[in-house]
Amino acid sequence: MSIVLGVLRSVFFLAVALYIYYFTRRKQHDVVIQMWFAIIVGMFASLAIQLVNVSIGKLSWSSIQISFILLTGILIYSVWKAMTELKKRRVK
Repeated sequence: MSIVLGVLRSVFFLAVALYIYYFTRRKQHDVVIQMWFAIIVGMFASLAIQLVNVSIGKLSWSSIQISFILLTGILIYSVWKAMTELKKRRVK
């Protein structure tokens, strides 16, 4: 499980780095969709990290419950926002 946790942390930090890169390039290039997908991947990795920590026994479910629910809500919003951006691109 520690290997899975290490991989998930790497994915999370890679998503953060990609988001920062796309955020700095958003004016010169049209990278809004890439930004949203970097956010989505990072949030999925964060949720998975929390679940792995619970299954290992480092954390209890009650300690991550509120953040897990809020992160899931933000993730659903991000997926919706990315889908609306994709629909806008297809119409043009």
